[in-house]
Amino acid sequence: MSKIDTRAVLIDEGLKALLSHGYEGAGIGPILKSAGVPKGSFYHFFESKEDFASAVLTTYCERNSVVRAQLFGDRSKSPLGRLRAYFEYYENIYGAGDPTCGCLLGNLSQSIAAHSEVLRKELNRSFTAWQEDFKSVLREARDAGELPDHLEPDEAAAFLIDAYEGALIRMKAEGSIKPLQRFRAMALEGLLAGDK
Repeated sequence: MSKIDTRAVLIDEGLKALLSHGYEGAGIGPILKSAGVPKGSFYHFFESKEDFASAVLTTYCERNSVVRAQLFGDRSKSPLGRLRAYFEYYENIYGAGDPTCGCLLGNLSQSIAAHSEVLRKELNRSFTAWQEDFKSVLREARDAGELPDHLEPDEAAAFLIDAYEGALIRMKAEGSIKPLQRFRAMALEGLLAGDK
């Protein structure tokens, strides 16, 4: 296995562990065992568990950024239609998987952000990038007349992410995607009513 492949396998296994067990519960030993990688290889790629979690978070956010770019770049839909498609896409993903895993950004924000300045800053950067993408779509929607002129795209983008992350936390507690469905019905369908 090449170095690049080994690092990618470790990150994939780390993502599963961090989503399932959180930062404190994700042990390096079990991750290495699942990946079939010796301990020395881990420290060849990562200086510490914190460095590893940062790499996993970066990969997770890059993947989500690609999804946003694809869905938000679909010009066959209106701006608000693209935003709706984004939330429907992830509702389907969570519905097909384990709803108790939640979102890595939310999980790490709750468990480690107060104890790691490195991860807190990385989480903040990740949320900011997400918000910027939402803001662009909402600004486009407002300019197209899909939203009222008084709606401020940045604040609306922040609200949607805040409410969505809350729904993901509740989803973990309930063990079902019903909170995401409530989020869509209450926040999105109200906001997006003009797109129908």
